Amino acid sequence: MNKAREGGGDMSDFPHHDAALTAELESKVFQDTAKMILLFKAAHALASTMDLDQLLNVIVSEVQRVLDCEGAGVLLYDSERDEFVWRKVLDRENLLASARDEIRVPGDQGVCGWVFKTGQPALVHDAASDPRLYRPVDTKSGFVTRTMICVPLQAREKRLGVLYALNKIDGSFTEADTEIMAALAGNVALALENASYYDSLSKSYNELDRLNRVKNKILHHLSHELKTPLAIIEASLKLMEQRLERKGLVPGDFPFERVYRNLGRLQVIEKQVGHIVEEKVYPEREVILEFLDHLKDFVEIRQEEEPGLAEAFASLRRRIDDFFPSETEERVGVSVGAAFQEVAARVDRAKGDRVLDIEFGPPDPAIIKIQGHILMSSLEGLIRNAVENTPDHGKIVVTGKNSPAGYTITVRDYGVGILESEQQNIFEGFYPVSETDMYTSGRLYAFGAGGTGTDLLKIKIFSKRFGFNIRFRSRRCSCIPTMRDRCPGDITKCSCCDAIEDCYENGGTEFVIEIPPELVETEG
Repeated sequence: MNKAREGGGDMSDFPHHDAALTAELESKVFQDTAKMILLFKAAHALASTMDLDQLLNVIVSEVQRVLDCEGAGVLLYDSERDEFVWRKVLDRENLLASARDEIRVPGDQGVCGWVFKTGQPALVHDAASDPRLYRPVDTKSGFVTRTMICVPLQAREKRLGVLYALNKIDGSFTEADTEIMAALAGNVALALENASYYDSLSKSYNELDRLNRVKNKILHHLSHELKTPLAIIEASLKLMEQRLERKGLVPGDFPFERVYRNLGRLQVIEKQVGHIVEEKVYPEREVILEFLDHLKDFVEIRQEEEPGLAEAFASLRRRIDDFFPSETEERVGVSVGAAFQEVAARVDRAKGDRVLDIEFGPPDPAIIKIQGHILMSSLEGLIRNAVENTPDHGKIVVTGKNSPAGYTITVRDYGVGILESEQQNIFEGFYPVSETDMYTSGRLYAFGAGGTGTDLLKIKIFSKRFGFNIRFRSRRCSCIPTMRDRCPGDITKCSCCDAIEDCYENGGTEFVIEIPPELVETEG
């Protein structure tokens, strides 16, 4: 007996059921593939463009195509007006798109308001009977909403708006459609957030560019306004000297020297302003030499009356050349150990009554092929900078280490440190890293002495001229986190520290001179 017939089955039914099942599976696979392609295209668009309009156009048009619906779009929430505005909308008859600028949806109205408030997606099968629908949209646009999917756009903890699809052409939207919209919403929210950051950066850049133009205009005006009066003042002073001499008076009895000295300072500032406007480098050595060149004519005129002036001028010129030698000058090696001993002796004499633990660790023996006074001037400048920024009872450590990568000289202080916002400017010269009204004195090596910042500028010039590198790192003391906070200048008087060692943990600065192997020789 046929077992199939015993079971009541009918073999003729099987092919029909197989065909229906196959068609259903094929349809589902097609839909799933289309939705995956939609997500892929959205991700691709997100990665390939920063143009938000282009990106949203791709996403919204693909939503229309894949979900086979009449319209789709993005509504963003305007927190200042408490309403939703269309950021992008597409529909077949162009009804919503043409009315997008005229229609606003109150923040607490419509399906979009409900989705935005709850953070939950909405699947609407019959819009006509759904009380959440905001009817003025259809009334003003002429579009008739029948079915809808609306999902929230959320980036991290912030909701930005909603993504929606309108009027499924064949049948009604499904839960699967809602899931694909929810997945897509993440891409849209990320794009909106990125666009917001990009817009903020663009506005900041434009504002900086505007301020830079204003700065250049002001500096140009300042340079021009300084140049003419200073020239007139200088010529007038010379004329006054000549008239005094004709009347038998001695110009030296009057404060001409003091006036000329301060006039020279103003002339240097005028030149610096001019070079800033022209965006030229203004090395300290060139400033000084150029200034001396301007004095040459004056010296030649006066040397007949004061023969010693020409000799003094020549001596000063040689002194400048000693401290700022040319790049082609022959390099004579110097022992690091000898340099450490000489600088340690200079610092000990110069620091006066400062109470500091300055440790010169025995350096690794080496000969550095840089002029001795250049190396020692750089090292002494770094130590002086450390001393002036380290309170009494503080510590400074100086070391020299040799390695296959070259030779490193490190000056580490446990002082006040440099604010992060000021660190990029410390090699610029004439830039105070503290408020100028908070400097304690102008005396070298005094705590908080202040100054023009030329030591670090000079070392930076040396590094470029002689082929070594200088870098630093710094951490501002946590007890004085702003530029206006004041350190008492003595750890024993600091209310933040119970012991001297506590200060060592709070802040400090480390400068490192890196000398390449080709400038290092074995000592011995």
